[in-house]
Amino acid sequence: MKHVILFAFVSAGALAAVNEVSGRGYGGGGFSRGGSYGGSFEHSYSGGYDRGYGSSFSSFSGADRYGGSYSGSRSTSSESGWGGRSASGSYDHTWTDAAGGSVSTSGTRSVAEGRYGGVAASGSRDTTVTTASGKTYTADRSGAVASGPGGRTVGGASGSVDGRYGESSWNTAFSGNRYTGNMSHYASVYGANGVHSTAYWSSGYLGTHAGYVRTGFGYYGAFYPGWYTAHPGCWAAAGWAAGAAWTAASYADVAGYCGLAAASAPDYDYGSTVVIQDNNVYVNGQAGGTAQQFADEATAIATQGQAAAPPATDEWKPLGVYALVSGDEKTSNNIFQLAVNKDGIIRGNFYDGVTDTTTEVYGSVDKKSQRAAWTIGKKKDRVFEAGVYNLTQPQCPCLLHVGTQTTDQMLLVRVEQPKGGQSQPAAGATP
Repeated sequence: MKHVILFAFVSAGALAAVNEVSGRGYGGGGFSRGGSYGGSFEHSYSGGYDRGYGSSFSSFSGADRYGGSYSGSRSTSSESGWGGRSASGSYDHTWTDAAGGSVSTSGTRSVAEGRYGGVAASGSRDTTVTTASGKTYTADRSGAVASGPGGRTVGGASGSVDGRYGESSWNTAFSGNRYTGNMSHYASVYGANGVHSTAYWSSGYLGTHAGYVRTGFGYYGAFYPGWYTAHPGCWAAAGWAAGAAWTAASYADVAGYCGLAAASAPDYDYGSTVVIQDNNVYVNGQAGGTAQQFADEATAIATQGQAAAPPATDEWKPLGVYALVSGDEKTSNNIFQLAVNKDGIIRGNFYDGVTDTTTEVYGSVDKKSQRAAWTIGKKKDRVFEAGVYNLTQPQCPCLLHVGTQTTDQMLLVRVEQPKGGQSQPAAGATP
């Protein structure tokens, strides 16, 4: 697989920042997340001129609980001296499922800190997905960012996808934490600029990323009679037929059912129509308050749903089943099943596939703004939110507010039962 690192510094301000970093102690290097799975090689060196160097290599392989297998390797190196330090690393992972499909990912990461505080980082990732039927999809992404001791920041990123809907590519650049490239949106590269931030995800990126998640999805047996029997205490709507929880609602259906103004259909596309930048929220380019205020509003919406006590015989409309994904993850073991009643109260389940545990979901829809917010259990320190319209789409960004301290952008991938036959287990069996 190919490896590409693109430094897209396109403005005079960007070049000034690079000179600042270079002139005050920036050095090349890289960083890789650690992890040791039976390393086969290690080396370290230290010598004169206050200089040190170290490197390591590890490999791993094994079988997973679903009949698949995995293997890969990681390598890291670090260097310090003359007041600066740097680290770099690379990785190559492959996972194969029981049906013969596979996901292979490789990449590099690097970071360096200069003597006087300048910092730079870069990374790349290449992914190939091969389905059990032999179809292949590829994607690559790379980027870099540098910040000088004086605070000037520049960066750039690029990527390409060869997926279900053909080939596409993109590139961006920014200076002073604002994009100056060919995008009209402003957001942080990778959403990593501050404790409250959003990142722009194109429709092509969302579709391809969601395709990877659906390819590796392994919980089609959930939310059927046998599954409910094996998970006592989880939420279930009265009167639903077997498998009704998987029904994917359209926006028109939800709007008519809950009495929403369907003509408005607010689009909460975080990183695009709703942007968090420098601790402020912008909705369609207009100021929408601070990030803390936005988080407080979501908490209030979710709390209203927590306090509601709809009767056990109440009618519920299923919204669907969603896989929750963080960052560039290509698989998910965290599943939301959501439903709404005519009053806009949200109920459902959060299923952790790794621990095979389920927790009830509580939330509501604000009918005026059409923001939906919910919690896992009745705690209020973790609040998820998405637009009602967005929840009726195949995939959409969502936000996770951790109190008012941080806001993380995540991805919800709506998962439907395979066409031509359901894959639920026999009654009484677990998935």
